[in-house]
Amino acid sequence: MPLHSLLHAALPLLLLLLPARASPPLPTKLPPHSWDTVGQKTFIHGCKAEGLLSAEELALVSRFPLLTVEKGQGEALPGYAEDKMAALSRQYRAARPDGWSLFYLNLKLDWNMYRMHETMLANPSFWLRNASDPDGGPCRFSGDPTFPQPADGMLVFNTSSESMREMFVGVCKNATTDAGGGFSGCFIDSAATWRGQHAVKMGAECGLDAAEIEMLNKGSERLLSELQAAVTSGRLIVAKDAGGDYSDTAWANTLFLSDTFCSCYSCVWSTTQAAVCEQQIAAAIAAGKRGQVVLMHGEVNKHPNASLAEDYAFTLSAFLIAAEDSSFFGFSRGWYYNGTAWYVEYDKELGKPLADAEQKQDGVYVRRFARAVVTLEVATHRGTVDWQSAEVKAYK
Repeated sequence: MPLHSLLHAALPLLLLLLPARASPPLPTKLPPHSWDTVGQKTFIHGCKAEGLLSAEELALVSRFPLLTVEKGQGEALPGYAEDKMAALSRQYRAARPDGWSLFYLNLKLDWNMYRMHETMLANPSFWLRNASDPDGGPCRFSGDPTFPQPADGMLVFNTSSESMREMFVGVCKNATTDAGGGFSGCFIDSAATWRGQHAVKMGAECGLDAAEIEMLNKGSERLLSELQAAVTSGRLIVAKDAGGDYSDTAWANTLFLSDTFCSCYSCVWSTTQAAVCEQQIAAAIAAGKRGQVVLMHGEVNKHPNASLAEDYAFTLSAFLIAAEDSSFFGFSRGWYYNGTAWYVEYDKELGKPLADAEQKQDGVYVRRFARAVVTLEVATHRGTVDWQSAEVKAYK
């Protein structure tokens, strides 16, 4: 049966299997955290291509209560990513027994450094096919060029396949076992559905129509729900949504807003950037108020006119404006651990928030903590933290 017919025939069944979209899942346990200092509400996301961390590197990484191990861990060494990621998780947890580690997976792309890739090759029904190819060849996409990948692109997971989803869930669940690295959950990259501009790209490059793309979307939502059920509410499934609507938050207990929370890879701040930042702040507050974990990651701006100090201060201030008890902050240059630093502000006393952020008539956000006052001017890209008693220093 042609791909088009298979997808259309399976759509009604998948819709019935999809759980009702009620309240999003909430975590019953959280990584270690405290309002005492910013550093106790931070996370680090990355990898080391050369393998395990040196004593100096481990001393830095273990200061963070939450760690994600990226797919590129040990990429310069032979072996599968799953094993090298597990070894790093064990090293981190030995240095910080109360720390939580997260296992990286990509919901769309079959990165070929995984053992899982061998399973994909052995099961062509797990591949998304290119409907425009008369020979029924696979649809392929490229990923982050930071990491090694085939020149002609990678296979794409057919999330409408129940068997493929079972395989994917099994990889995540195994990572949470002692043998698999003892991870505290899985970080699911590319969790945003194929909607909007993503749907246009899928239609153009893989020849799928709207109904077939929606079939994949429903399969992806089902997969997130199955992942969360498999690891239970006591562990985290992090849905990274760079799509802007954050709809995947309905299926997982943790939201990673974007690579670039109130930041950018390379830009001059503009009204467009400001609008995205406002949207991200609102999404972070809403998810945090529900009790979901929210990871807010700022990226170092590589534009030649960018100021690292200004960008970092702004993104940190945006985090503090949006933060709830279950929120965590990260800031780095790229996705290797050597791009992350421990900033002096991480050790300064913060204290619990005295109230939610207040937005002034001029659009400026202000929030008071027991030992600090945060001011954020999104339009002009200015963020400041006054590290003294909020009861002494008031915004004027």
